[in-house]
Amino acid sequence: MNMHASASIARRYGAGGLILLLGLAVVLEARTLGLGTLARVGPGLFPMLVGCALGAVGLLIAVTPEAAEHEAGEGGRPDWRGWFCIVLGIVLFMVLGEHLGLGAATFVCVFVSALGDRSGSVRAALVLGLAMTVVAGLVFTLALKFQMPFWRG
Repeated sequence: MNMHASASIARRYGAGGLILLLGLAVVLEARTLGLGTLARVGPGLFPMLVGCALGAVGLLIAVTPEAAEHEAGEGGRPDWRGWFCIVLGIVLFMVLGEHLGLGAATFVCVFVSALGDRSGSVRAALVLGLAMTVVAGLVFTLALKFQMPFWRG
């Protein structure tokens, strides 16, 4: 194993471990807020779920095989298209959520963010956007009675 590969592995373990610790800290803090029940969600339930997801992602980053590092491209340069699409998707979610509702904001956010994947297609982004809009409608509007309307206008 060469010096570059061992530094890359150490960086991956460090990043995964840091994200895992951050997720655990969020979970511990969320427990102090009260979880409530699924019928009456407490203020700590959503942060706890996010902390669990963050911890799982950190663990996955730490245990990902070395082969995934070679997919990053030449010299590990950032994928500006991916970054741009994800940031644009989040900004569009904020703007459209205010004016058109959760459904339109979710669809556009997921669709635009998925376009940042160079291996994906417009059709795949469209299907993913539609599927996530249905999931958001079922979970946030019907199950959790989220205060943001699904459609405005």
